Amino acid sequence: MSRSKKKAENLPWGLLEENDWRILKDLFSTAPDCAKFLSRRIGLELEETMRRLRELENTGFLERVEGRFLKKKGLRRPKHMNHTYYELSRPARLHLRRLLFEER
Repeated sequence: MSRSKKKAENLPWGLLEENDWRILKDLFSTAPDCAKFLSRRIGLELEETMRRLRELENTGFLERVEGRFLKKKGLRRPKHMNHTYYELSRPARLHLRRLLFEER
């Protein structure tokens, strides 16, 4: 068994609620983003989204994006990060990729 697969299995996947899954799937498909735009896309209150992002970060599903500029899909030039941006941790991204592509 590979190291990243073991790390993904060590994450507490059974504790996730439906809205946590929505956040993870959205970040998987859209790349790093901040709570403000994420909450708009998935239809959650901003405070609820921020709380869930912190919990997901504390449990190892998410990581904060380091740096001052972010290069995102669909943008002609890098975006200046005025907020805290989150992205999936490597183990979470690999596990989600496997789950989402097995569904098809």
